[in-house]
Amino acid sequence: MSSAGLEQKLRQLEEATAAAQSVLLTKESELSSALDALAKAKTKLRSLDPESQRALQVNDTELPELIGAEIIAREEYDTAKTRYETNQKYLSLFRDRVSRGT
Repeated sequence: MSSAGLEQKLRQLEEATAAAQSVLLTKESELSSALDALAKAKTKLRSLDPESQRALQVNDTELPELIGAEIIAREEYDTAKTRYETNQKYLSLFRDRVSRGT
C-alpha cells in the first residue's frame, strides 16, 4: 500500500476511533445512570418498614424494569468499549506503519 493510502487509512481509523470513544462515553454515562437508578430503588425498598417489605411483591416495584435497563446498558457499554479498544489497537499499528513509511 502506498504512503498516501496508508495515511488515508490512518485518518479513517482516527475518525472511527474518535467516534467509538464518543459512543463509549455516552454508554458509560447511560450505564452509570442505570446503576444509580437501581441503587436508589433498592435503597427505597430497604427503607420501608418490615411489614411493608413482607407485603410487597417484586412486580409491585420498578425493580424488574431497572434491572433490565441495567443489563442492556452494561451490554451496550461492553460492546462500545470493545469497539473502541479494537480501534485503538489498529490505530496504533497503522501509526507505526506510517511512521516507518511502509
